[in-house]
Amino acid sequence: MAGCGGGDGGGDTIAPEPDTGVTQPGTGGGNNGGNPTVPIEALNIISSQLVNADGESVNSIDLQGAYYEVIVTNNNNQPLANVKVSFSIDADGIALSQTTSGSTLTDTDGRARIFLKPNAPDVSGAYTITANASNDNNTAIDNFTFSVQTTAVRISQLSFDKTSLESGGETKVTFNVSDTAGNALSGVMVDLAADCGQLPEQVTSDSNGAVEFTYRGINEDNTLCSDMVRISATTGNSTQSSNIMIEASQANSIVYTSNELTLGIQNSGSSRTGAVEFTVYANNVPVPNAEVILSLEKAPLGLSFGTLDNRADFRARTDNEGKVSVEIYPGSTPGPVEIEATLASDSRINGLSKNISIASSRVTQTGLSLSWEKNVLDWSMDGDTSGITARMVDRNGNAVPDGTVINFTAEGGKVTSSCPTINGVCSVTFSTQNPRPGDGRVSILAVAEGEKDYIDLNQNNAFDQCEVVREENGVKIYETPSATTCDVLVHNIGDTFRDDNENGDYEVGEFTYPLTTSANGSCENNLDRYIKLKFPSLSELKKLQYKANYIGEFVSPNKDDTCNNGLDAVVRYQGITLLANKDAKFTIVAPQLNTQTQNIYSNNSLIRFRINSDGFYDLNPMPSGTTISATATDNTDSSSVEVRVDNAGRPNVYKITFTGGTPGGTLQFTVDDEQYSATDTNGDGVYVFEELERSTPLAVADIQVDSEEGSCSAELSSGLREVPANVFTGTPGDNLGTISTFKLKDCSAGDEFTIIATTPNGNVTRLTYPIVSPL
Repeated sequence: MAGCGGGDGGGDTIAPEPDTGVTQPGTGGGNNGGNPTVPIEALNIISSQLVNADGESVNSIDLQGAYYEVIVTNNNNQPLANVKVSFSIDADGIALSQTTSGSTLTDTDGRARIFLKPNAPDVSGAYTITANASNDNNTAIDNFTFSVQTTAVRISQLSFDKTSLESGGETKVTFNVSDTAGNALSGVMVDLAADCGQLPEQVTSDSNGAVEFTYRGINEDNTLCSDMVRISATTGNSTQSSNIMIEASQANSIVYTSNELTLGIQNSGSSRTGAVEFTVYANNVPVPNAEVILSLEKAPLGLSFGTLDNRADFRARTDNEGKVSVEIYPGSTPGPVEIEATLASDSRINGLSKNISIASSRVTQTGLSLSWEKNVLDWSMDGDTSGITARMVDRNGNAVPDGTVINFTAEGGKVTSSCPTINGVCSVTFSTQNPRPGDGRVSILAVAEGEKDYIDLNQNNAFDQCEVVREENGVKIYETPSATTCDVLVHNIGDTFRDDNENGDYEVGEFTYPLTTSANGSCENNLDRYIKLKFPSLSELKKLQYKANYIGEFVSPNKDDTCNNGLDAVVRYQGITLLANKDAKFTIVAPQLNTQTQNIYSNNSLIRFRINSDGFYDLNPMPSGTTISATATDNTDSSSVEVRVDNAGRPNVYKITFTGGTPGGTLQFTVDDEQYSATDTNGDGVYVFEELERSTPLAVADIQVDSEEGSCSAELSSGLREVPANVFTGTPGDNLGTISTFKLKDCSAGDEFTIIATTPNGNVTRLTYPIVSPL
């Protein structure tokens, strides 16, 4: 059955061929006794057309839009309800409205419709809409072609609730959309734009052709609009624009908006300048082009701001984000900084900077130290590690600037090459591997760019170098009238090296730090003057010790005749990591009588041992964390103890007495395979065990003495139970073994003493000494 298309663009739809159905078993009569076939219901679209709001058929639409409707029937031309009909348009520009899915269901009359509307007044041309009806496995399709006519649209003058706005204010804007005849047009999309501020990008006229929206005189980035702002509305070929006046913003607050800032002093080697920022607001909105007066309220000696060497007030204007910034140039003195920003138009409105300080400088000659997580490592394995932490401060005791780099080199093993500081601290890792120095002492050198220690004679917290112009009769003539205006170095330093043999002198072949001064001057020493100034009450011996320590830690390793008179220096610190074997070497060091025989006599009560790494590194201690312990074994024969049995007048209850044991000890014995113990509570060598119940008479032969507990014991008396994480590294050739003393109690000839060392890696070394009679 063919369906008729509606309108000029109507199309025909050919229904599927009828299905003959399934043949049922016959009950007599008809075709071989079977029932007639029942076809599945077919679909047809018998009508499709455009209708306007009054229900009249049309072949074209304008901005008012129209309905496209179809009628769906079965093969008997009867309307079908609840059939899904899907609609689609072959080109952009036409919106299918009143449904979000693009589909509707037929009503009881078989009718389905959808509303068509151009997206804009200037949409025009021919379009084809397709209706696709579907029910179970049956479909019907209809195509309808129609034309779209452009619509002449007029936008009325824009109207504002307020003719002028305060800064950051808002107003309601209205206008109407109609055709040229003045008829209101609904659903017309209008594009909006403004020179400054916020408003919707697009609006749609309501059923009366009216449009209403809100305009705000502030941008999305919170910058404020001011002066004349032009607002326009456009749809199709129609545009309407109007101006609105916005008052200039009036600042009412200034806020310091920088983060915490710490700068290094002049010539510190760290960042020499930094900027701070203020933001001017009007009702919490940034104000551009506001004039601000900046003044220095508090600052250490030599600091300037705005421009180099300036300390006077100056004026500046805020940028488009309401911000004004000022540069800070540190001087030679640390201290807090305060800068005030004041509105030029109202001195009552101001803001004060916070958390600005001039503190950090370069690491000073005596401000570098290293600490080891542990400094005796197991050389028998690769990968035993220790953390090394560097700490650095400037001459004022402040942490050096973050990111200050310290470099490391090592005589053996592997060390991380460098690390940057955070709050004056950073860490690297040293680990065992080849190469391994032959003496088990690994020199590790840390260096950083810093400055020398000096005595500030002119009290300005800066190093003032004076050169000798000439000498007259042995008197040095400086470039300034008085030598006291020139500062002096505590102990000058020049190029550094890694002193692998630890003899204090550079020898060709030793590692040299590559950044050299290229200087050839002698390295002056004013330590006596420094000590007299700093520690006048020290004894002469203490002064000598301090000088030696200063040179050892903060001057060495230093190459002779490589100094200049400048402040810059490569600050250095050398430390030692020791290597140890996994096996221990035990040496009796007291009593001295036993050092040759390595025997322990029964009359010894204290035995002192030195525990060293065995093998190649036998002067070094065992690895850090090695535990040291001892045990004693009593080999005394207890069978000679005299035993007496007494039933104490009670049948089958026995009292057992032992004599001849060690006073104060405990005896283990067995009766009928049951173990018991008896203790000498009086310390007289007599052990008593009472009330042993037995059903048969007990004889001495029934008692077997097994052992005597506690008669020989050993415990740590003094010294170390464990090799410390960090040990004194001494100098090459020093015996650095760990000293531990053990106390022996109630031991006799024939007993044994065993000393044990257990490394953190689980390796155990034990050595047993026989206890012999004294000579």
